[in-house]
Amino acid sequence: MEELYNLGVCENTIKSMVQMNPNIIDITDKEVIDKIEMLKMIKCSDGEIVNIISSNSLYLDRINEEVIILINYLTEKGFSNLNTLFDSNPYILNLEPFEIEEYIDKRIKKGELLENIVADLDSNTYLFNEV
Repeated sequence: MEELYNLGVCENTIKSMVQMNPNIIDITDKEVIDKIEMLKMIKCSDGEIVNIISSNSLYLDRINEEVIILINYLTEKGFSNLNTLFDSNPYILNLEPFEIEEYIDKRIKKGELLENIVADLDSNTYLFNEV
Protein backbone atom coordinates (compact mmCIF):
# COMPACT_ATOMS: atom_id res chain seq x y z
CA MET A 1 0.00 0.00 0.00
CA GLU A 2 2.97 2.30 0.54
CA GLU A 3 3.44 2.59 -3.22
CA LEU A 4 -0.07 3.99 -3.57
CA TYR A 5 0.88 6.78 -1.16
CA ASN A 6 4.15 7.31 -3.05
CA LEU A 7 2.16 7.62 -6.25
CA GLY A 8 0.17 10.43 -4.68
CA VAL A 9 -3.08 8.63 -3.96
CA CYS A 10 -4.64 10.25 -0.89
CA GLU A 11 -5.78 8.29 2.14
CA ASN A 12 -9.51 8.85 1.52
CA THR A 13 -9.15 7.53 -2.02
CA ILE A 14 -7.27 4.47 -0.76
CA LYS A 15 -10.08 3.82 1.72
CA SER A 16 -12.61 3.98 -1.12
CA MET A 17 -10.44 1.66 -3.20
CA VAL A 18 -10.34 -0.87 -0.35
CA GLN A 19 -14.13 -0.70 -0.02
CA MET A 20 -14.46 -1.45 -3.73
CA ASN A 21 -11.79 -4.16 -3.69
CA PRO A 22 -10.83 -5.48 -0.23
CA ASN A 23 -8.22 -7.76 -1.85
CA ILE A 24 -5.87 -4.84 -2.38
CA ILE A 25 -5.00 -4.87 1.30
CA ASP A 26 -2.93 -7.99 0.58
CA ILE A 27 -1.27 -6.68 -2.58
CA THR A 28 2.47 -6.17 -2.20
CA ASP A 29 4.31 -2.99 -3.14
CA LYS A 30 6.09 -4.97 -5.86
CA GLU A 31 2.72 -5.91 -7.39
CA VAL A 32 1.66 -2.26 -7.34
CA ILE A 33 4.97 -1.23 -8.92
CA ASP A 34 4.49 -3.88 -11.64
CA LYS A 35 1.03 -2.48 -12.43
CA ILE A 36 2.40 1.06 -12.53
CA GLU A 37 5.22 -0.04 -14.85
CA MET A 38 2.74 -1.63 -17.24
CA LEU A 39 0.89 1.67 -17.45
CA LYS A 40 4.15 3.54 -17.99
CA MET A 41 4.97 1.06 -20.78
CA ILE A 42 1.98 2.44 -22.72
CA LYS A 43 3.09 5.99 -21.95
CA CYS A 44 0.68 6.85 -19.16
CA SER A 45 1.57 10.01 -17.28
CA ASP A 46 1.68 10.00 -13.50
CA GLY A 47 -1.69 11.77 -13.44
CA GLU A 48 -3.23 9.17 -15.74
CA ILE A 49 -1.81 6.37 -13.60
CA VAL A 50 -3.29 7.86 -10.43
CA ASN A 51 -6.66 8.26 -12.16
CA ILE A 52 -6.66 4.74 -13.57
CA ILE A 53 -5.63 3.02 -10.35
CA SER A 54 -7.77 5.11 -8.01
CA SER A 55 -10.84 4.78 -10.26
CA ASN A 56 -10.43 1.06 -10.89
CA SER A 57 -8.78 -0.68 -7.94
CA LEU A 58 -9.76 -4.01 -9.54
CA TYR A 59 -6.90 -3.41 -11.99
CA LEU A 60 -4.45 -4.04 -9.13
CA ASP A 61 -5.90 -7.56 -8.78
CA ARG A 62 -5.40 -8.51 -12.43
CA ILE A 63 -2.74 -11.00 -13.40
CA ASN A 64 0.07 -9.17 -15.20
CA GLU A 65 0.08 -11.56 -18.14
CA GLU A 66 -3.66 -11.00 -18.68
CA VAL A 67 -3.14 -7.24 -18.79
CA ILE A 68 -0.30 -7.62 -21.28
CA ILE A 69 -2.48 -9.86 -23.48
CA LEU A 70 -5.24 -7.22 -23.36
CA ILE A 71 -2.81 -4.43 -24.25
CA ASN A 72 -1.39 -6.45 -27.15
CA TYR A 73 -4.89 -7.32 -28.38
CA LEU A 74 -6.02 -3.70 -28.39
CA THR A 75 -2.83 -2.64 -30.16
CA GLU A 76 -3.31 -5.33 -32.81
CA LYS A 77 -6.89 -4.13 -33.40
CA GLY A 78 -5.63 -0.63 -34.10
CA PHE A 79 -5.99 1.25 -30.83
CA SER A 80 -3.00 3.55 -30.65
CA ASN A 81 -3.37 5.81 -27.60
CA LEU A 82 -3.99 3.25 -24.88
CA ASN A 83 -3.00 5.72 -22.18
CA THR A 84 -5.86 8.02 -23.19
CA LEU A 85 -8.22 5.09 -23.68
CA PHE A 86 -7.60 3.70 -20.17
CA ASP A 87 -7.60 7.17 -18.60
CA SER A 88 -11.00 7.86 -20.18
CA ASN A 89 -12.46 4.54 -19.06
CA PRO A 90 -10.22 2.65 -16.58
CA TYR A 91 -12.68 -0.26 -16.46
CA ILE A 92 -11.55 -1.35 -19.92
CA LEU A 93 -8.63 -2.93 -18.05
CA ASN A 94 -11.08 -5.39 -16.49
CA LEU A 95 -12.16 -6.79 -19.86
CA GLU A 96 -10.91 -9.94 -21.52
CA PRO A 97 -9.92 -9.82 -25.21
CA PHE A 98 -12.62 -12.36 -26.14
CA GLU A 99 -15.30 -10.04 -24.75
CA ILE A 100 -14.13 -7.18 -26.95
CA GLU A 101 -13.77 -9.57 -29.90
CA GLU A 102 -17.40 -10.69 -29.55
CA TYR A 103 -18.56 -7.07 -29.51
CA ILE A 104 -16.47 -6.22 -32.57
CA ASP A 105 -17.66 -9.36 -34.41
CA LYS A 106 -21.31 -8.42 -33.82
CA ARG A 107 -20.74 -5.01 -35.33
CA ILE A 108 -18.77 -6.44 -38.27
CA LYS A 109 -21.67 -8.82 -38.98
CA LYS A 110 -23.89 -5.75 -39.22
CA GLY A 111 -21.64 -4.50 -42.01
CA GLU A 112 -19.34 -2.14 -40.14
CA LEU A 113 -15.62 -1.96 -40.88
CA LEU A 114 -13.09 -2.79 -38.16
CA GLU A 115 -11.34 0.57 -38.46
CA ASN A 116 -14.68 2.38 -38.02
CA ILE A 117 -15.52 0.28 -34.95
CA VAL A 118 -12.09 1.00 -33.43
CA ALA A 119 -12.47 4.73 -34.17
CA ASP A 120 -15.94 4.67 -32.60
CA LEU A 121 -14.71 2.91 -29.45
CA ASP A 122 -11.66 5.16 -29.30
CA SER A 123 -13.70 8.35 -29.48
CA ASN A 124 -16.43 7.14 -27.13
CA THR A 125 -14.81 4.87 -24.56
CA TYR A 126 -18.09 4.36 -22.71
CA LEU A 127 -19.14 2.07 -25.57
CA PHE A 128 -16.82 -0.45 -23.91
CA ASN A 129 -19.49 -0.69 -21.20
CA GLU A 130 -21.65 -2.45 -23.80
CA VAL A 131 -19.01 -5.16 -24.08
